[in-house]
Amino acid sequence: MYGCDHPKVAEVYHNMGTLYLSQGKNQEALEQYQISFDIRIRVLGCNSLPVAESYHDIGTIYGAHDKYERKEQALEHYQKSLEIKIRVYGQDHPSVANSKYYMGLVYVRHNEMVMALDLFLECQQIYSKVHGPGHSETVKAADAALRTRQCLEESVLEQ
Repeated sequence: MYGCDHPKVAEVYHNMGTLYLSQGKNQEALEQYQISFDIRIRVLGCNSLPVAESYHDIGTIYGAHDKYERKEQALEHYQKSLEIKIRVYGQDHPSVANSKYYMGLVYVRHNEMVMALDLFLECQQIYSKVHGPGHSETVKAADAALRTRQCLEESVLEQ
């Protein structure tokens, strides 16, 4: 009905990847996300929101690893997703904040607290501007920034 290169086919592969990810089957999820990504790039071009979504989801799989090379892959994918979102939405959009939040989590996982703190604070600022200071997303980002700042202070005290 649709053929191999159709956005709906890419969406099916993406949904299969999400299902595998929810089952903890990261390798299978990555394979499905990659197929979806390849179709989306061919059909929609490299600056579409579905491509940004694919970059983000692949980054999430890489971000779950402790290995340094996976950290770099995660950040690279999140960064590409972020760049597309900024081009489409502008700087002050919840989706932009979401990408920064996930990048911050990767930095925390690899004990790079200064980078993480900067991203969480940027995220908090965007959410606060868009949703207000009491919104759950704003509070979540503020909490992440606070915990990260506490880790930084503890590491300074230990030295």
